[in-house]
Amino acid sequence: MDKFRKKFFNKFGILILVVLMLSALTFTAGAAANSSKQAEQKVDYTKADAFQDVMFLLQNYYVEDVDFETLIEGAINGMLNEVDRYSYFMNASEYDEMQEEYEGHYGGIGIVITMRDNKLTIVSPIKDTPGEKAGLRAGDIITAIDGQETEEISQRKAVEMMRGEEGTEVILTIDRGDDSPFDQKITRKDIEVSYVETEMKTEQIGYISLAQFIENVGSDVETAVQDLKAQGAKGIILDLRNNPGGLLNEAVDVASVFLEEGVVVSVRQKDETERVLEVNQDLETDTEIPLIVLINKGSASGSEIVAGAIKDYNRGKLIGTTTFGKGVVQSVVPLEDGSAVSLTTARYYTPAGNYIHQKGIKADLNIELDLEAAQADGSDNQLAKAIAEMENMIFVRDFQKQKAAGE
Repeated sequence: MDKFRKKFFNKFGILILVVLMLSALTFTAGAAANSSKQAEQKVDYTKADAFQDVMFLLQNYYVEDVDFETLIEGAINGMLNEVDRYSYFMNASEYDEMQEEYEGHYGGIGIVITMRDNKLTIVSPIKDTPGEKAGLRAGDIITAIDGQETEEISQRKAVEMMRGEEGTEVILTIDRGDDSPFDQKITRKDIEVSYVETEMKTEQIGYISLAQFIENVGSDVETAVQDLKAQGAKGIILDLRNNPGGLLNEAVDVASVFLEEGVVVSVRQKDETERVLEVNQDLETDTEIPLIVLINKGSASGSEIVAGAIKDYNRGKLIGTTTFGKGVVQSVVPLEDGSAVSLTTARYYTPAGNYIHQKGIKADLNIELDLEAAQADGSDNQLAKAIAEMENMIFVRDFQKQKAAGE
């Protein structure tokens, strides 16, 4: 079989890339190089011989024709699924789609999903998309897509099945836990996400809705705060509900807009190497303006980094419900053939040292969204409570200023 292996590997060099080259890859998203401790760990790659043999047998002796690329992708995803629900492989087209999504444009239904307890779970529907308009909620479990059970497919495959051209339809089977599973037909649309939206809710209260942490969103929030203050805002409501996260450095920058100095988040890798990310001093900050952060079950990852920092420094008040609880960091590793691996490379901790994975961050003021009212007339009792709380915070601040000025 050795002669066959040699021929096999000469023909399909991608195997060498997958099995042997991972330790030499340069991580994007700020992942650090392998430490000396990790470098000392030796892997006996001869154990991959059985894998080579099986691939050869499938290619040459299986009763039906098999697609080599499909086998490779299945093997890679098998390895990644074995270790972590958030790690996955993307072929070249899927990697391109992911990059398009971060640019804010793709065809689909507008929901963010993850695997939780081996179930395909909605992290959040994106605002003003078919998914949100269809009534999908954070925490909904998708048990089937167009009749195919999701237990049989990977997370990336599920994303692929839900995406498609505008005007086409997809049927999701939803398990909400309280009733029998139901089918929801949704028409796909070209999704163009507006990541930062601002509005003056009253003459004194500015509102910033942040959909995801994409590139440059930190500076966008910095500008938004200044613009709202110029319009008369004396307090800011930052809405992170249904924000599933995104780029780590952008989450740090958003928190930095409201913090004077100090640690925003600590990232710890496999060997306990710690990378401490502090307030970005290059941003114009406002450390005194009253601040409320709206959170819910759909607030994950980057949203929890911001909420955790605001909570630990007692910089503002969190209103809503407990967040999703995703305390791990993924690095996207591009491969030479245009594909990529999203790999969990670290855990993150809030400034107070809290690890919130699968726990979430509790709101200071816990208020469930009134779904019936929201669906009936678009009302938002969580936002209404935040506005009422902010009016009181502004009153107290103005009173304290007047009192100090009179002394």
